[in-house]
Formats: sequence, structure tokens, C-alpha cells
Amino acid sequence: MSKFKAFLKGNVKEAEQATLKLDRFDEAIILRPLSSGEADLISDRCYKNKPGRKGKQERVFDAIRYNREICVASVVHPDLNDSELQDSYGVRGADNLFSELFLLGEANQILEKVTEISGIDTTFDEEIEEAKN
Repeated sequence: MSKFKAFLKGNVKEAEQATLKLDRFDEAIILRPLSSGEADLISDRCYKNKPGRKGKQERVFDAIRYNREICVASVVHPDLNDSELQDSYGVRGADNLFSELFLLGEANQILEKVTEISGIDTTFDEEIEEAKN
């Protein structure tokens, strides 16, 4: 019997999607958790080179862009890539639609839910406290 049998792809439980009901919409939106690989790809896109001290280039992380991109990647329903939905808001692209479709508070609720279902909503201190109990 393999020591890592539980980790083989066929034995791993599917990550569950979550629904989030926002007051302005009659339907709930559906969100999916992100894998660490997806988050890494998004993270890589969120670095910019900016001039630093003595003209040297410094890599700067854009946290706002990162948060937006993980939210956009997590939305399953409505389909942010749907051209009819984009046309109704007069935008092109899932990122632009997200910005037009959701209010700031709604975007924050989506971000909170995405981080929760993706398992990044707990801090290291919280994990230590849980381990102590």
C-alpha cells in the first residue's frame, strides 16, 4: 500500500464551489476556489518594474490588481467572459466587466469569500491558536 495513496489525483476530493448572494441581484453568484498554481500565475502578472534608487529597476507588487484578478478568476456565474453581458455594460474583457458589474462593497465581499474558500483567510497566528486548542 502506498504511503501517499490519499494524494493521488483520483482519491482527492473536489474543491467545492460557493455561492454568494448579493443584495442587488436576484441570483447568487458562484465562486470557485483557486489552486496555488493559478494564484502563482496571477501573482507573477501583478509585478511591475519601476525605477528605484540610483536608476535601478525594482519589482513592485500591485496588491490591488492581484485581489481583482483572483476575484475575476474565481467567478463561475455569471460568466464574466460572456459577450452579451459585456455588451450590456458597454465593456470588453472580464476584468472590466467585474469593475462595472460590482460595487466596491460587493467586490470586497467577493474577495472575502474567495480567500475563505481558497483557504487563505486564516493568519498564521490563528492557526497557532487552533493548534493549541
